[in-house]
Amino acid sequence: MNVEFLHTRLSLRARFVIAFLFYALAALLQILMVRGGGPALGLFRFAGVGLFVIPLWFLKARSVSNKPGAGKTKADKARKTGSPGETGMWKPVSMTDLDRLRDRIGAIRKAKIPAVYSVKFGIPVTFPFVFLLFVAGFIIGAAGAFAVIDLYLVFFPFFWFARVEKWVPGIGGKIDVFGPVLEAKLPETLRLDVMLFFGEAGGVPSDIRLMLAPGPDAPKEVRDELLGAQFQVTYNTGPNGEVPYVYAVFITKGQGKIWQSLQDSLSRSLYNTMSYSRRKETPPAKFLTEQGSSKEGNTVYGTVVLRLDTKSRDDGYYTHETDVENLVDLVVKELGEVVRSF
Repeated sequence: MNVEFLHTRLSLRARFVIAFLFYALAALLQILMVRGGGPALGLFRFAGVGLFVIPLWFLKARSVSNKPGAGKTKADKARKTGSPGETGMWKPVSMTDLDRLRDRIGAIRKAKIPAVYSVKFGIPVTFPFVFLLFVAGFIIGAAGAFAVIDLYLVFFPFFWFARVEKWVPGIGGKIDVFGPVLEAKLPETLRLDVMLFFGEAGGVPSDIRLMLAPGPDAPKEVRDELLGAQFQVTYNTGPNGEVPYVYAVFITKGQGKIWQSLQDSLSRSLYNTMSYSRRKETPPAKFLTEQGSSKEGNTVYGTVVLRLDTKSRDDGYYTHETDVENLVDLVVKELGEVVRSF
């Protein structure tokens, strides 16, 4: 493991030499005062402990992480990310690229860090030293207690510095939430497009959106006006923390015939009046529709939102896997009706 120290640019050998000199001086000071007594000599002993602390500044090392940009200086990050105002962009990727990303995230999740390289290692090894501190102080006296403290400070960098921290990309959770969409069986008239958001952090995407769009077998009139239904996920705060909320946005070019058809069809369909559930063993979920909005304005895009009614049940703010499956079914059904109408 390549250790990166936080302070000064000294070599590893120079740091160890400095640490050895302070340790030797501190040990000598305490040995000379071991037979002494009185408050003054006690202060000298504590001064010796202070000399053991000083090398920690030279030996303080940065934890190692697989997160892009971890361990880089501010200058390095500036060179890598470009201008401070850069916020990133959405890019289309293939299903093959998405599968590679899922495999990499899965490998990171499964990777196990040996306890000796984790922060947890410093916790259990501290308890034996505390026990030895009391035993040595009781049997030997102050000299024994100081010896245990000195020994712990010598090994402190090995217990707490340069730990290995595993970072799992947050987008992995969103990909899991979109599982029912990615695994849905689609008719030949529809295709699934993947968009990933690449921000300033580097080559690891931070967000994902899925677009269920008319395929090449769909009529040209449909492909010219209907962009598709975009699946998005946001997170709501529930009693036990953040939970996903997935919804779909039908997007058309302008507010033409298809947009009006979608708006009319969705407003009078079962989504607003009845409950829907793919699985009989799960509670039905009520979906509702509403007209969306776009930053470009309604003259450029027309939008209709299909989402779970948050008031239809106690946890309506949380779309479970079955809810996402139901949402996919409804979207496929509605898009299929649009394609068949031409």
